[in-house]
Amino acid sequence: VCREIRAAFALNLLCPEHRASVQLNCSHVRYSPITWRIVRKFSTGSVLSTVSTDVQDVESKDGILKRFIKKMGWIDNSSTRLRVSSCLLYESVVDHINYSKFFEYFNMPDTFNTWFLITELHVWMLLVRSMAEGAEKGAAGRFMRNCIVETMWNDVTTRAKQLTIDNPSAVRPQIQQLSEQFQAALISYDEGISYDDKALAAALWRRFLGGRCEDYEKLELLVGYVRKQVSMLDQLTRYDFAIKPAVQWMPLVESK
Repeated sequence: VCREIRAAFALNLLCPEHRASVQLNCSHVRYSPITWRIVRKFSTGSVLSTVSTDVQDVESKDGILKRFIKKMGWIDNSSTRLRVSSCLLYESVVDHINYSKFFEYFNMPDTFNTWFLITELHVWMLLVRSMAEGAEKGAAGRFMRNCIVETMWNDVTTRAKQLTIDNPSAVRPQIQQLSEQFQAALISYDEGISYDDKALAAALWRRFLGGRCEDYEKLELLVGYVRKQVSMLDQLTRYDFAIKPAVQWMPLVESK
C-alpha cells in the first residue's frame, strides 16, 4: 500500500494533468462492517493521558506520507482529530436531544439530576459505539471513550457550579456521588443491552426511571427507543462516527 501511495504521489508531482485520473488499487484495504463488542465494565476513575490539542504541534511530528494521507482525506487517527470528534459527539447529545420531551412523557421533574439521567443514557450509547472502534489499550475506541467521559464531566462540573454559586463546596461531593452512580449505570446498561429486552427494561426501570414507573407502555417505548438509537449508531461508518461525526438522534416519540 505504501509503495502504491508513493507511486501515486510521485506521479502527481511529475504529471499534474493526471491527478484527477490517478486511482490507487487499495481495494484490499477496507473496513469490515462494524461488529458490536459489548464491554461489561467501564472505568471512569482511571487517569487519562495528557494529549496535545495543538494541531500544528501534532502535524509537525507527522511524516510526509502521513500528511499526504490526511490531505487525500483518508482515515485520520490522530489524537487531536479523535478528541475533537469526541467533543462533537457529546455536543450532539446536549444540543440535539429534546430534554423537555423526556420530562413531559415520563413525568420527570426538570432538575439537574434528571438532566444528568437523560444525558447519561445517551452518553452510554456513544461509549458502547466507541468501543467498537477498538477496546484495546491505546486503541482509537478506548481513547474516544475516555475523551467523551472527560468532556461530559467538564460540562457537568460547569453546570453544577453555576447552580451552586452560593455554596461552591457542595459541588465536589455531588460530582463524586454522580460519578459512582454513573459507573454503576454503565455496568447495568451493558448487561441489559447484551441480553434481551427484559434485562434492558429492568436496567432502565431501576436507573433511568428510579423504579417509579407504573405505566409499562412507557417503559416499552423507552426500550424500543434505546434499541433504535443503538441500531442507528451501529450503522454509522467509522468516518461518520470517529472522524467527522454525523449522528442524527431519533425523537423519543415519532411524529404521526
